[in-house]
Amino acid sequence: MRTAGEIVRSDLIDLRGRQLDRTADRLIADLNLNLSLRVRSVQALAVMLGAELRDDNQALLHRMLGNLQQASPEFETIALANPQGRVLVATDSSLEGANVADREWFVFGRQGSKKGEVRLLPMLKQTLSGVAAGISGPFVGLIAAVVDGEGETVGLVGTRLSVLWLLDFAESMQEELRGVAGTQALLLDRDGVVLIGSEGLKGKRLGVPGDTPERAVAAPAGDVVANSAAHPARVERLADGKRYLVAHASPAAGDVLNTLGWRVVVLQPVQYAGQGDRLMQIQITAVLLGLGALAALLGVFLARRVTRDLDAITRSAEAVRRGATQQISVPPGHSEAARLGGALNELLRWLQRERAALQALNAELDQRVIARTREIERLAEQERYAAVVRERLKIARDLHDTLAHSMMAMLSEVRLLKRLWSSHPEAMAEELIRAEKAAHEGLQEARAAIAAMRFNPVRDVGLAAALDDFVGRFSERSGIPVDYTSDASIGAFADERAETLFRIAEEALRNVERHARATRVTVSLDIHPGSDGATLTISDNGLGFDADATYPGHYGLAGLREQATLIGAELTVSSVARQGTTIRVALAKAMDS
Repeated sequence: MRTAGEIVRSDLIDLRGRQLDRTADRLIADLNLNLSLRVRSVQALAVMLGAELRDDNQALLHRMLGNLQQASPEFETIALANPQGRVLVATDSSLEGANVADREWFVFGRQGSKKGEVRLLPMLKQTLSGVAAGISGPFVGLIAAVVDGEGETVGLVGTRLSVLWLLDFAESMQEELRGVAGTQALLLDRDGVVLIGSEGLKGKRLGVPGDTPERAVAAPAGDVVANSAAHPARVERLADGKRYLVAHASPAAGDVLNTLGWRVVVLQPVQYAGQGDRLMQIQITAVLLGLGALAALLGVFLARRVTRDLDAITRSAEAVRRGATQQISVPPGHSEAARLGGALNELLRWLQRERAALQALNAELDQRVIARTREIERLAEQERYAAVVRERLKIARDLHDTLAHSMMAMLSEVRLLKRLWSSHPEAMAEELIRAEKAAHEGLQEARAAIAAMRFNPVRDVGLAAALDDFVGRFSERSGIPVDYTSDASIGAFADERAETLFRIAEEALRNVERHARATRVTVSLDIHPGSDGATLTISDNGLGFDADATYPGHYGLAGLREQATLIGAELTVSSVARQGTTIRVALAKAMDS
């Protein structure tokens, strides 16, 4: 049968174990809150960058990154990279322009990144601030996707969170354990290595019995991670041979801190945990000797004092909830109630500061969204006007390519008929037949132009197939053989630029038919080696002409150059008398459609 002293000692150790459990829980909750606030800051920055990310907005992007670093100096480095891994802006100017596509944080952020998510990555190296502060272990990377208004990922923002934010946590641990003899709190990473603790333990793996490697690995999403309630404090013998009262606390599955797998361990030597057993034995002896009444009065006094302090804290917390006050009433002294009130008051001030900062960020974001909306509306109106102008120019070019040529041919026939009327009336019959044929051809070309406006072969079958069909019909109509080649990889090219290349080819071949007197034509559509560009080349062996001369009233070449300029292509014309003409249209980038 156990003695009264053994019972008292066992009860004291059990009571102290529950106190250590609560201490570990408070510490892990405080650390999780600290990390959550910084995650939200990165989330807010990613949203703002998504609204402002443009090539002409470098100064504003720099200012936004600098504002976050100034507000939270623990962000040692903040960088914004495009989806290809090139750093656009960074708080460290030496990183700007660098390619980080193979960096661990960029690869990690690209995997499964989505809007509103901040991914945490424990890095393998220490930060300079960690070395200076004497804190071992890795630092933390926070990576968030930057998403534009259309839901497309346009970049990644990565931050390197130094150990400066852990220094405040270390001070809170020391404050939490102040006055408790022999007690120390340790922060461990997922492998059990001590990140924060006494100088003799920093950087070492804590060999706590029961702390198996399976416990040390962070659980996947959806698993329940054990906290201090599932692992109550217990007496264990550590590697130094001493017996300790050990309490564990791990973050819950839904907590941000759970991603890192960090946890808190609170240790107290057993001899300190049971220091009050002698006093308790004396008090029990005093109770047995008839001092029960005094002990009862003392118990009532202490209970009323603790209850009064807790009641004051409760009333002030309720007043804060109603908005009647802005702080928690902290009882005087160094009691548990006083420490609890102080911790709650400090937490309230912290939350108020963070809420004010978030409100300021939200207000600025709202203003940016309003300005961005107005700019989009203005650009949309300009784009609608530009579309109307482009359509007018296209109709003008089509009229020139069809009706202008036909009317010119008919005008030539009419002038010839006038001359024949006075000089050779007998030849008028044959020329009337030619005039009728020219009018018929003009009518066919006008109908073909109207049909082209209604039917778009390039959009339907692609540029290569549309050109193949057109040169075949050209060769049958004109009797001029055509050698046509095209690169197989350009078969799917069918956007507005492809239509323009097709129109240039139509106009060039019409000129060959009417003016060149050629016996052979070559048409090729090639992809530039090692790039996404394309070149359309049309050559004939006809009469040739002076490509540098001007021809008043003729707009063929001018129209071709205008069309090429509209799609960002370069058109060159080379011609030698009696050696033919070559027209080349080079498009710098064709395969991004």
